[in-house]
Amino acid sequence: MHPLRERACDEVLEKLNQLRSPPPEPEKPRPPRARRIREFKLPPRFPLLSKEFYASWCNHRKELQMVKHFVDDHPPRLIPELYLKPRRLNYYARQLEENMNVNKELLKKINVIQRTGGFVDCWLHPEPTDTYNKMLCKQRQRVLDEMRRQNLYFYSRLLKARSEQPLTKELEESWKDTKHKLILGATLPFILFKTGKIDRDIKDPAFDKPPSVNRTKVSMELWVVGGSKIGKVTIELFTDIVPKTCQLFLNLIRGDGDGHAYMGTRLFRIVPNLFCRGGDVCKDNGFGTYKPDEVEEAMAPESFKLKHSVPGVLSMVVSCDKEVYGQFNIIFKPLPQFDGKHVVFGRIIAGPTQTLERISALGLPLGTTTADCIVRCCGWFTRTGQYREGNPNTIKFPPRRK
Repeated sequence: MHPLRERACDEVLEKLNQLRSPPPEPEKPRPPRARRIREFKLPPRFPLLSKEFYASWCNHRKELQMVKHFVDDHPPRLIPELYLKPRRLNYYARQLEENMNVNKELLKKINVIQRTGGFVDCWLHPEPTDTYNKMLCKQRQRVLDEMRRQNLYFYSRLLKARSEQPLTKELEESWKDTKHKLILGATLPFILFKTGKIDRDIKDPAFDKPPSVNRTKVSMELWVVGGSKIGKVTIELFTDIVPKTCQLFLNLIRGDGDGHAYMGTRLFRIVPNLFCRGGDVCKDNGFGTYKPDEVEEAMAPESFKLKHSVPGVLSMVVSCDKEVYGQFNIIFKPLPQFDGKHVVFGRIIAGPTQTLERISALGLPLGTTTADCIVRCCGWFTRTGQYREGNPNTIKFPPRRK
């Protein structure tokens, strides 16, 4: 380099050194940051909680409040085996080829339609003969006939179809039947309680037979209609205490000349674990009023001396008009509420031990029965001990509502 030019460069460098910025000031150390004591939101201790349990629970709450959230924004790992299945690729390839062939056929038909100006059924090669046309017409007619037949079948199904909901007419008939049952049930006392097993160990000295008295005995055989035999019971009548009531019961056991008898009647009311009622020889539903022909007025209650204190006691039903019509009760447990209302005239002294339980099992709490229990046959024992069977009931009972 020329000496003059070198001198000029040196001068310029000297001027640049004079313009150089001063060195940076050293950084001052930052004062230490004052850390605030972290406050945790903890509820107060419940008085019943122990201090150890409360302390462990507070530590758990503090750990939950000090947790830092972590967001993983990395993409999921790609596993080609889950998406590229070789066995499925062959199926997809065949499906794609079939779709392409179908599209080709569609394009060919669209091209033909565009070139010919439209598509008609007769555009076939070679031209169809008359035989083919007749066969084609017959085939179309068969298809139309089949469609017509199916339409008629569906139309008939629609005409016969009905909703699962009952019709208004059916609901009205059901309400009439329910109303009738409610009216019949309202005339009877409503029972809301049930008891346990029938206790046969209860004794009443008032029912003991005096040594010099001969009491009449009768027998009843009870059956379930369309079912099996319930049992045959022997009944002792208290002829020395209530002779008129016992004579009325005995006359209906034998059967009077007009066809009234207990044989063939049913126990129309059975209240489980309480009592059952039967003996309606006129209507067989509890609304009959029997009166012998030789008597002008119905029989009045004879005596309320004996009580309903023992299971198996029989009592003659007394109506609200204080009259006796031949209906009787058989109680399954002591019923003091019947005392003074019905006339006790007998008791069951022999028969199967489960007879009363079987009769009680046929009843419902409102007094109706699940099955008809009838007196299939009945009779009485003479003084010599011979058994005589009574006559059946020949009265035509009114039809029953089901």
